[in-house]
This record gives sequence, structure tokens and C-alpha cells, in this order.
Amino acid sequence: MIGDRLRQLAQATGIAIELLRGASQLEDVAQAVLERLANAAGCEWAAYWAIDQQTRALLPVASWSGLGSEGHLFDRQARVRVPSTNQGNPSKVWHSRKPMWTTNLTLDLGLPRSLRAAQVGLRAGMWFAVKTDTRVYGVVELLARMLPVITIETLVSVERLGSRLGYVIEELRSERPSRLH
Repeated sequence: MIGDRLRQLAQATGIAIELLRGASQLEDVAQAVLERLANAAGCEWAAYWAIDQQTRALLPVASWSGLGSEGHLFDRQARVRVPSTNQGNPSKVWHSRKPMWTTNLTLDLGLPRSLRAAQVGLRAGMWFAVKTDTRVYGVVELLARMLPVITIETLVSVERLGSRLGYVIEELRSERPSRLH
């Protein structure tokens, strides 16, 4: 099962790269990218977090929900109560540059987001940095009703996907500096 999900995630990453290459701004395609990644991973909610250059806070740039109306409320709450740059799993991944995976959001997500996630049926999640060797561009957060327990090899594969996305963003920004900001 994990192998199938990783293959689907790799395919979704390829499609995401095509979308990014065709976009003038990240915001133009971010929701479509998140939807593809979430569906491939078997997740029902996704967000892309990045540092706001003015406030230096980690903010959700885009999100996607497959939860219906419940997801819209969770999404709004995620945007209103943003964790500081040293709190929450997106921040941990931003600083460590290493992916995280949990099958128990109640224990691992932190309050009050874990309670809100439980209210809409989200119980598991994964986070990975969109990065290069020298820079982190953002963190993808994927939340699900259920995810399998994973191995170190799975985390390494997820980390590689984040690096693929990071290098594409870096390449596109170097071609045209105003692109994908």
C-alpha cells in the first residue's frame, strides 16, 4: 500500500512540476498542486506554508479541502490562528528540513489545531519541506482520516519529492526573479 501511494505521489509531483513551470505566480497553481498531492497521498486536506517576508511569520499560502463544508471551517480556522514560527509541525519541518508523519494528530499536531482536526475526522498527517540544499521555500501539510504507519525509507522518498519541487521553484525563480513569489 505504501509503495502504491509513493508511486502515486511521485506521479502527482510530476504533474505539479508541469503546473509550476506553466505558472507566473505560485498562487495561480498552488491549490491545484495541493489537490493532486493530497489525492495521491490519500489525504483530505492540504496546505502550503511559507514565510511571509514582511512579518517573518509562517503563513498558509494556499490550501485545498476534500472535506466539504466541514473542511471550509477547518481551513478558515487554520488561516486565522497561525502558529508562530517556532510552533506546530509546519514550523518543525521548516526548521529541521526533515519530513514528519503521524497516525495520531491528537498527540502530534498540537492544540487547538488537533482538536479542530479531530472534529472534522482528520486523524493522520504528513509534512515535508519544499527545499533545495541551501533554501526552504515552503512546507506541504497533508492531513487525512487515516494513513499507514511508515518506514524511514518512506520518509526519505517523501523528502526527495519535496526536493524535486524545491529545485523546480529555484530554477523558475532564477529564470525570472518575479516568478513564483
